[in-house]
Parts: sequence; structure tokens; C-alpha cells
Amino acid sequence: MSSYCENTIKKMLPKAYFQKHVAHEINVALTYFTNLVPVMDKYVYNNGTTKNLMSLTGTIPVMINNTTYNIPICLWIEESYPQTAPICYLKPTQEMMIITGQYISSSG
Repeated sequence: MSSYCENTIKKMLPKAYFQKHVAHEINVALTYFTNLVPVMDKYVYNNGTTKNLMSLTGTIPVMINNTTYNIPICLWIEESYPQTAPICYLKPTQEMMIITGQYISSSG
């Protein structure tokens, strides 16, 4: 169970967010993925601009060939959410290798 309540998450979010809706959805995600942590942090866009965004950082369990792997990720939630999807990055450890594919670039 998540150690964050919706009110705590709501207080973390700037007014530009749909606070009630976003806080609820983050809380639901944290219920299922207990290793994720909500954090307000600077996101750097491809053009170099930065913005303070909510992120969910941690690991999610992924089953591959009957083995569970804890995959480190970071989900960035823009102020326009839910109209725009979260930005998701894999955050591999030094021991991990990213295999590029249709949805994964070499930068994660």
C-alpha cells in the first residue's frame, strides 16, 4: 500500500495541474506499483527548455519468460495530463543494456 495519500500528492502539485484528478490517478498507480515515488523535479525537453514536473520514479515488475525483473523507470506527468500521455523513460542501471525497439530508443 502506498505511503502517500491523495491529499499529500495534491499538495505537491502546482495549480496548473488538474490536481484532484492527477492526485487520484497517481495514488491508484502507487497502489499497484509500490516501488514508485512521486517527486516534483526539473524535466529537460529536447529543445533544452526545462519545466518543473511531477514524476513517478522507481521500479515496476515485468515478467519475462517466467522470471520477474524490476525495471527502473521514470514517468513524467505534464501539466496537460490527461490530455497528453505521460513521458516514460527506462532508467537502466550500469549492469543493464537497453535493447531498442518500436517503443524504446537507445536513450531509454
